[in-house]
Amino acid sequence: MIRIAARDASFASATRPVRMDRCAPIRWPPWRSMANPELHQLYRDLQKYVGWTSEDATRIRQFADVVRGRIHLLVDDFYAEIERHPQVARVLTGGAAQVERLKLSLRDWLSESLECRSDPDYVTRRWGIGLRHAEIGLNPAYSSAALARLRNGLIAIVADESRDGSQATCDLVQSINKLLDIDLAIIQDAYQAEYLKREKTAEHERSEVKFRMLVEAAGCLVIILRPNHSIAYFSPYSEELTAYPAAEVAGHDFLARFIPEWARDDVARALEGTLGGQPTTAYEAPLRCQDGTQRWIVWNARRLDQFEGGPAVLAVGQDFTEWRDAQHKLLRSERLAGIGQMVTGIAHESRNALQRIQSSSEMLELQLAKHDHALKHVRRVQEAQDDLRRLFDEVRSYAAPIRLERELSRLDATWQQAWDSLDTARRGRNAQLAATVDTPDLTASVDRFRIVQLFRNLFENALAACRDPVRIRINCRDAVLHQQPAVEIRVRDNGPGLTPDVRRNVFEPFFTTKTKGTGLGMAIARRIVDAHGGYLAAGDAVDTGAEFVVTLPRAVL
Repeated sequence: MIRIAARDASFASATRPVRMDRCAPIRWPPWRSMANPELHQLYRDLQKYVGWTSEDATRIRQFADVVRGRIHLLVDDFYAEIERHPQVARVLTGGAAQVERLKLSLRDWLSESLECRSDPDYVTRRWGIGLRHAEIGLNPAYSSAALARLRNGLIAIVADESRDGSQATCDLVQSINKLLDIDLAIIQDAYQAEYLKREKTAEHERSEVKFRMLVEAAGCLVIILRPNHSIAYFSPYSEELTAYPAAEVAGHDFLARFIPEWARDDVARALEGTLGGQPTTAYEAPLRCQDGTQRWIVWNARRLDQFEGGPAVLAVGQDFTEWRDAQHKLLRSERLAGIGQMVTGIAHESRNALQRIQSSSEMLELQLAKHDHALKHVRRVQEAQDDLRRLFDEVRSYAAPIRLERELSRLDATWQQAWDSLDTARRGRNAQLAATVDTPDLTASVDRFRIVQLFRNLFENALAACRDPVRIRINCRDAVLHQQPAVEIRVRDNGPGLTPDVRRNVFEPFFTTKTKGTGLGMAIARRIVDAHGGYLAAGDAVDTGAEFVVTLPRAVL
């Protein structure tokens, strides 16, 4: 029986938490008599919840005649138990006279309960019992325990009257449980209402604890800002994304620390609007991280009326940088596709002209063999022609779709072939390529021509960025990509490394740090790796040379 009481107490407390620190006996509140329609509806809902029927009411009323002769025994036992518990008995300050009044109230309560009334006045008086308990600080656990004791007493009477274990006896016990469970739920509801009224500050503190537990597990930024834009709370995910410890940014101006200068005025206006009571929804703004990189965050913000004694802004942000970049790349790809079609047509039409220029320059070179000064100009024309052809080839290569012709290839053979193809570029320079292989298997299903092109682009960049002696090191090891076996190849040089700006843009089309070139080499390299279902990224090397990490699946995904 006690288990059933605890179950329904939990049902009631699920809507509003209850915590009381003091204890007191039940006392009938005759002053509480005005019916509450919402409370009466709650009572009817609880009846449906426990399955209360008219048959239950009939059984209880028939049982009432048996109980009335023993009510005084139940009441005496109830208060005798109270006297054995100092935490409860200490609130009985009125002596024997008070105890007698309370016994009378309890007898009236039991008698009325056995009548199985459910009118609004009855329900309101039941709720008033719980309200009075809350007002005097009775711990709700004692209400549950007290009702359980009365429940056991009533069931003991049933057992004395019927020892045959018939179905009728079982049905009567169930009806008693339903009746007392509903009463307990109504009493607990009163506890909850009074608790919310009297313990608002304590509830706020508990809510803050729950808030912290929630946001510490959330995969989004959660930040609380004071009216002066100083940071009052910085969630663990915010720390992870920005690489700033919460202790380091607490109390600092959020705008000055995290928002680029060009966006601060706009963000400040959005915060002022939120503090003014206007919720901020789907607001996009840049966020500067500790390493200087910039992320794009979509914010939803609300005003907190009471935070540390004043208003504040609760801002929840979702990082959508990758999605935004993907959208921009899609738009750029569409534009580049159009450019590529145009350039491909121009390159095709220009091929004959380039061939005529080449033929004519070669004839001039023969005719001017003895005129060194004139030959210099002819060779400059030939260099310009080669540059123009290379430009057309690179743009056409980037714009054209990549169609792979896969075969099982040794990756060390592909990077060696790429290195050998740069023999002319390396002539006269102190340049070395070394490899460390930490995998027994160097094979993968790849387009050999494309992978050679990939490594050639990486090596060309290293040769252009490094002063002699040039040292390029490859490290190859097993990896996992998309939960499938893969191979990771790190290519690192001993040059000046990548600045944050270069790191952000190195794979962007037409971005280059060279005085010559189209800036398409690394963009083409990434397209090659993407076409293989792999991943190409700048490594973590800082001030110790540039590093690029190529991850390729071993088989076709």
